[in-house]
Amino acid sequence: MKTYLTLLASLFIVFQSHARLMRTWTFDTLNDKATLIVIATPTKVVETSELAALPNIATVHTNGTQEPVMGKGVETSFKVLTVLKGDRDIKQLVLHHYSFASAPGYGDPLLVSFKPGGKKQFLMFLEKEADGQYVAVSGQTDPAFSIIGIEQNFVMMPSNTALEPTPTAP
Repeated sequence: MKTYLTLLASLFIVFQSHARLMRTWTFDTLNDKATLIVIATPTKVVETSELAALPNIATVHTNGTQEPVMGKGVETSFKVLTVLKGDRDIKQLVLHHYSFASAPGYGDPLLVSFKPGGKKQFLMFLEKEADGQYVAVSGQTDPAFSIIGIEQNFVMMPSNTALEPTPTAP
């Protein structure tokens, strides 16, 4: 019995938890915090020379030391398809975000990436920075909570088509 308890206790000590606390984002919270909500498609991605520690996250090594999780700066340009909240005259915007500076691991940030030139659309809950660029409402560590890919599983009606009831046979 003593051996069994020792083995069981050692298993608990050996396995480390790789979880981290993350905020829960509801659509109501995203909507309330956003100054701009758009549906947009990426047109250009530019990696910058910026290297920054992502806020509120660190890698904890087996010896107990902590190291900040670093991100490489990225500026992605978007064509705005529609504005759901905010300045309706916006046709283009630049999103400031980060990519992984090193290989991602378990419990790492939920970063976003984009491929320009396709037809992929994104629902974006954004805030404007002082320099005119936009950032995800959910922050730089987990922007995937406020930038959501939209699947193309719907029929788009031409803008000049009125919806009318389908005629039925008498």
